[in-house]
Amino acid sequence: MDNRQFDYFLKVVEEKSFSKAAKLLYISQPSLSQYIGRLEASLGTTLFDRSSSPLTLTYAGEIYLETILKIKTLQTEMKNKLEDIEDLKNGFIKIGLTPSKANFYLPTILPIFKNKYPGIEIKISEGTSAELEMMLGKGLVDLCLMNMPIEKSPYEIEYEPFYEENIYLAAPHDYDVPSKPSAAVYPQVKIEELNDKPFILLKQDQRLRQVSTYVFTKAAIKPKVILETRSIETSLRLCSAGMGYCFVPESALGYASPNARPKFFTIGSPPLTWRLVIAYKKNSHRSKAADAFAEIVKETVLQGSVR
Repeated sequence: MDNRQFDYFLKVVEEKSFSKAAKLLYISQPSLSQYIGRLEASLGTTLFDRSSSPLTLTYAGEIYLETILKIKTLQTEMKNKLEDIEDLKNGFIKIGLTPSKANFYLPTILPIFKNKYPGIEIKISEGTSAELEMMLGKGLVDLCLMNMPIEKSPYEIEYEPFYEENIYLAAPHDYDVPSKPSAAVYPQVKIEELNDKPFILLKQDQRLRQVSTYVFTKAAIKPKVILETRSIETSLRLCSAGMGYCFVPESALGYASPNARPKFFTIGSPPLTWRLVIAYKKNSHRSKAADAFAEIVKETVLQGSVR
């Protein structure tokens, strides 16, 4: 079976453009168009509506997409089952993480895993939590390290929570606390007191932004958003520069600039937290390699080796 046929088709579907897909596939746009044209000719139907912009699937294209995703899932499950026979001497796992999780956890976890299972090949995919859930739902990754969603995912996903992480409010170093002074390392601040303050927030589709939106909604305030970014590190460094306030998970506190380090506060009572989870596609086969990676992640995080 020609998996390249599936990969080319899927890339055009993802990018909604032959030219963008061709660039990512490192082939010319005419070659990709001809390849898809030959595929359509062999199937006897048209898969893409080329009159629309961006490119959309025809009804036949939707059926073809649904079918090849099922085939790729079956291929992955077959490969995982065969690899299990080798008792973790050989194998391949696909891991999904958000960029901040990859930046913080992988430098500790991967060396431990590779030292214990040198024959297991690992592919890393990064994306927002919503993108990772899509990858899981389509069988493109075996498991993801992410945070529990605020709302139910549209995909059939199973979440295994294993760690509760604090989320802090970062304030410019010259911020005067209007609340009652506290001797705590991270004193509590009332979010209502910052109603007129500038905020640097993540993009709408990112989980930390969804958490911050929940906080603002609960407090019945509308934040003054001066900037949006996809990087927790960028938001924290801008906070260090006095640009505004931001939300930051405990694992990312090290991103703060040592010069003019921000002040950190807890939010609410009990303090604001989110749950770190290992996520899987529901009712899918879990390879021994995937289970081994998940166990090392949990052991490492719970022992505090990466905190």
